[in-house]
Amino acid sequence: MTHRLPLHLLLFLAALLLPLAAPAQTPLAQEDEDFLRFVDAAAELYYELQSSYVEDIDRREVLESALEGMIRPLDEHSQYMTPDILDQLNRDTSGTFSGIGIHISMRQGLPTVIAPIPGTPAAKAGLLPWDRIIEIDGESAEELDLLTVVDKITGPEGTLVELTVFRSGETEPLLFTIERGRIEIESVYHQMLDDSVGHIRIARFSENTAAHFAAAFDDLKAKGAKALVIDVRFNTGGLLREAIDLTDLFVPKGQIIVSTKGRNGRQNREYLADHDATITMPMAVLVNEGTASASEILAGALQDHGLATIIGPEGKNTFGKGSVQTVMTLDNPIEVTEAGNPRNSALRLTTAKYYTPSGRTIHHLGISPDLYVRIPDGHLRNLLQRGLLGDPSVTSSPDEETEPFFDLELEAARRHLRDELGVETPALDDDITLVVTTREEFEKKRDELLVKLTEAEALLESVAPDCPDYPEARAMRTEARWLRRALEPEKQENGEEE
Repeated sequence: MTHRLPLHLLLFLAALLLPLAAPAQTPLAQEDEDFLRFVDAAAELYYELQSSYVEDIDRREVLESALEGMIRPLDEHSQYMTPDILDQLNRDTSGTFSGIGIHISMRQGLPTVIAPIPGTPAAKAGLLPWDRIIEIDGESAEELDLLTVVDKITGPEGTLVELTVFRSGETEPLLFTIERGRIEIESVYHQMLDDSVGHIRIARFSENTAAHFAAAFDDLKAKGAKALVIDVRFNTGGLLREAIDLTDLFVPKGQIIVSTKGRNGRQNREYLADHDATITMPMAVLVNEGTASASEILAGALQDHGLATIIGPEGKNTFGKGSVQTVMTLDNPIEVTEAGNPRNSALRLTTAKYYTPSGRTIHHLGISPDLYVRIPDGHLRNLLQRGLLGDPSVTSSPDEETEPFFDLELEAARRHLRDELGVETPALDDDITLVVTTREEFEKKRDELLVKLTEAEALLESVAPDCPDYPEARAMRTEARWLRRALEPEKQENGEEE
């Protein structure tokens, strides 16, 4: 028996399924035929749900789920945005909010920590970059969209949120109970490291960051700075326009800062420097695995143009958030207020990817440092908990005792720049170990380790049949897998390994 649905519902389903109508480059008649088949199938499915399901269905929830399902096969950053989610996106982001102080992205279906904001409750609790959140207050975080995750984690100051995370190298999930606090984030901080080297930290790219950076540089230059450390560790991005305007301070006029490329030709664009470079002194850029998006655009441009040395933790690239999302408000709302006014929904769609001036993609690969600094165990956690220049915005208790802490990466950058200036630098104290290697030296050592690891894995596999139940053998194979993950992180993140 064929069921006929009201015309308005058929039209809604037609609009819903239009993007799925037919493959590209097929004749128009075939597109129309395929589209109508989808409409008929969706109408029949909806009718059976409404008339035959064991309980009454929430029609709006079902239809919104259908819209969300159209986006699900795409990448982790694209999503259908309900009116509530769109309202959340449009809230004031002036830099003050109540939460735990964490930046997250979606990776492989799970919310993943890009970086805790140094000095905030998340950092003090011990969350680290690349922690994957698997539960929020005991409920699975899998399949949740990014803004829903943010909504669940944020909340009134003084309340608690419980996060269960998976951390690479740990055999069991880790549980964190974190008290929300008031988070205030400034954009630019600066200081002189010594008589020759200035230091500017960019915490995020927000309104007027480029202007604040220029003012900070002028102040440092007036104080005698002849070289500059730009610190974008744990900077997860922000406004693209501010990153471009700031990079314009360094890149010669007419040269590429960043480009975007998408399937739609309108997304293909080159952003060029508009002015002559105003900052031309020796520079180093500090990055780590919490450096993402707009920060990676800055680092990639300065690296490709040979304007700065990129310095980061040994073996770690930046985060690799290099895709462009466009938010498109939908013309056909499916929800109205009590007064009968439409509530808009939207589509947040990945439309392009970022490329550095030399044509390198940032997405899922990140920026590789030119110099690597060997970081001891616990150093990253201590850095986050204590905060960088200008942190913590959520201050420690006056009674809280803290041990002396030495920022190895910042010291490596300072020494590198003093060497470029030809200025002698005193030796470090005997209790401080600073090991710096070039990218070429590190990659050569890594390749040698991979050869030895492959030989060890082959040996373990050859003896496995003789000792299948020995826990020591299983432990060794597990350790070998974790070591390979550490040595080849780019393969893991691109789905080449589970």
